[in-house]
Amino acid sequence: MVKADTIPAEVRERIHRVASELHAKTGYQSLPALDEVRKCANVDMNVASLVLKEWRKIQPVSPAPLGSKLPAPVEEAGLTAIDAVWQHAQQFANQHLRAAQAGWQTEREELDALRAELAEAFERQAAELEATSQQLSMVLALNARQQQELERTAPRLDESASRLGETETRLVTVERELGETHEKLAQSYDDVRALRQQCDELRRECDGLRKQQAELQEELRVQRSDKESAHRAVASLRQQLQAAGGGNPAGPASAPEAMQDTKETSELEAAAYGQSVSSRLATSSRAADLIVRSR
Repeated sequence: MVKADTIPAEVRERIHRVASELHAKTGYQSLPALDEVRKCANVDMNVASLVLKEWRKIQPVSPAPLGSKLPAPVEEAGLTAIDAVWQHAQQFANQHLRAAQAGWQTEREELDALRAELAEAFERQAAELEATSQQLSMVLALNARQQQELERTAPRLDESASRLGETETRLVTVERELGETHEKLAQSYDDVRALRQQCDELRRECDGLRKQQAELQEELRVQRSDKESAHRAVASLRQQLQAAGGGNPAGPASAPEAMQDTKETSELEAAAYGQSVSSRLATSSRAADLIVRSR
């Protein structure tokens, strides 16, 4: 709110001059209106209200109170009663005059406060109207830009719809291919299951062959032990023959040689059988490994 001491002197004088001119035009019968003074002085409502208030304070002329002396006719009449009545009437009139002046002053202050509030409301409403007008202009401009963007976006929207249709078609094709792949995968699962069964059978067969190999190795170990015992027996017989030193050496020697040949033949047969079993075990193991890798 504008304060009275901040108003320039030139503005104050212009408002006083305009108010005096308007007051003179009415024949000094009525005070000028605030809005008319504001328009003629070309100032805002707050400044006009404050300066016009000051101008009105110096304009009114208070009615002169009644004289303190009795009129000449009353003095001549010399009536004591009239003098007393006049004194009471004078006091009563002066009291009412002062009360009326106080009421006028209070009413004037209230009117000034109301004018100030109206001026502030007027200025605030004008500012709000200006802000609303600017916002409306911005909204209209934004609406125009959005309309232009919508017009530019419409062809792209149609293109997007076309692409969406193509994508849906490709999606149907992919789903069909996926179904076929699932069927092939199910068939592959069946094949893998069959291979697993074969692998389990081969593993069981390998386990049996390993057991047979272990048994053969044990038999081979026993045969080797028997061979060593036979070798020791032959060596003992040779020593006995050499110790005897007589008779036909070829005859007694032929028996150990025949025994040795028999042992060697048995040993060769056992080794050949062991190699055959080992070969079968190796073949079965390789087949099982291939099946496991194929899984």
